[in-house]
Amino acid sequence: MSDQTAQPDSTASGSWGDGVPQEREGVEGILGSSPRLAEVSRRGMLRAAGVGAAVVGGGGLLEACSSSIKGASSSSSSTSSSTSSTGSSTTSDIVIGFIHPLTGDLADFGTSDNWIVSTIQATSQYKNGFKVGGKTYPVTIKSYDTQSDPTKAGQLASQAILTDKVDLILTSSTPETVNPVATVAEKLGCPTICGNVPWQAWYANLGGNPTPGKSTFKPTWVTMYFLGVNDLCNAFIPMWNRIHTQLSTDKVVACMFPNDSDGNAFRAAWPLFAGPAGYTLVDPPAYTDGLTNYSSFISEFKSRNCEFFTNVQLPPDFNVFWKQAAQQGYKPKLATVAKVLLFPGDVAALGSLVNNVATDAWWTPNMPWKSSLTGQTCAQIAAAYTAATGAQWVQSLSNYSLFEVAYAAMTSVNNPHDKAEVATALFKVNIEGVAGQLNWTSSKNPAPGVVDTPCVGVQWKPNSKYGWSMEVVDNTLMPQVALTSTLEPTNK
Repeated sequence: MSDQTAQPDSTASGSWGDGVPQEREGVEGILGSSPRLAEVSRRGMLRAAGVGAAVVGGGGLLEACSSSIKGASSSSSSTSSSTSSTGSSTTSDIVIGFIHPLTGDLADFGTSDNWIVSTIQATSQYKNGFKVGGKTYPVTIKSYDTQSDPTKAGQLASQAILTDKVDLILTSSTPETVNPVATVAEKLGCPTICGNVPWQAWYANLGGNPTPGKSTFKPTWVTMYFLGVNDLCNAFIPMWNRIHTQLSTDKVVACMFPNDSDGNAFRAAWPLFAGPAGYTLVDPPAYTDGLTNYSSFISEFKSRNCEFFTNVQLPPDFNVFWKQAAQQGYKPKLATVAKVLLFPGDVAALGSLVNNVATDAWWTPNMPWKSSLTGQTCAQIAAAYTAATGAQWVQSLSNYSLFEVAYAAMTSVNNPHDKAEVATALFKVNIEGVAGQLNWTSSKNPAPGVVDTPCVGVQWKPNSKYGWSMEVVDNTLMPQVALTSTLEPTNK
């Protein structure tokens, strides 16, 4: 595997500006028509749809794969590939580009990516080459670090397609990464598999309408799998209900929604879910990101007896707010947070204040899936990661399935270098992988090219080895996933 960095390309259109196509149908809302949702700008909606997966937090460099991570001004053309020794005729390499954030604000999402690539390269399918039509094709994987920059992500997609001549692109980790890549791939005609990006953000970015019943636009070149904003809301409310039943709470929810695209869209979307469930939202005037004094908000939440809390704050802002809330005596019975506390590295700054704070998890070691390449279970994949790195498992191990889908699609065609044929094959993939059942032919999919993989409710709890661990406490959306702990109040 080689690491590539963005090189300016005048043909790239991967920024959030002109590179984003106009919607073909118009977006009435994230999940349904609503006057409030209609007020949200399209760009704000796209970014807001990523709240369950977008973390602007710190992260260290990944383990080296086969090359070191290079700076913004450097690039490498070295590759890693393996040729089959089975005696079959061997032909030109299949080149797969993996575009993802290895450094920068989104690096936590890429924590396991280098390990995933090295693990994938060791499987017999990738090590010995893909057998297609009686021929064996060695496989080269090129890694491109976006450095957490949306514009760079689009530039790298252009570089991968036009300069490096990749046959297929894989991309993952938040709308800021995936959407610019998908835009360029759709424009330049390169088959692409996307993960770890809420589907509404991805679909609307390409020009589709995510409103139920109106999601008819079919992309030509790109597909994706991941949860949606609907899953986030529907994972939190059952936890609220259980704590309400346990403690006879008031059904009043404090909301910390800033005056940014995420906050504005969450403010518009949450009433569609909370109101029908009988909850009253206390939503103070929007504040500017970076606020350092939250006393007025805390005072209002206390006076209104807000016994539940939810948010979509930047991680540093949440850390400040949560510490001040504790100091000033605001202790909601259950906190269900979005955009923060998704990875083990996120909890260090808060220490004991993370105890029983709840969030969502799209992947855990106890999910009942197996690798379509090796037959390993999710638990075995997580154990192998920990054994190799010494680190706690992370949700982004689900990126493993990008390579499962790539193998399934490329071995089902006559010519893996025929991009149109490969793109068509992507829409026919139906496998069980590490990320779950990935069936692009299902009539239950919310939109063409989309597989919605739901989530479970989790809480951070003390762990003797790591300090804190993410435990599954609610499986309403995924009953097949076993609970690993009991849902408890954040504060009693």
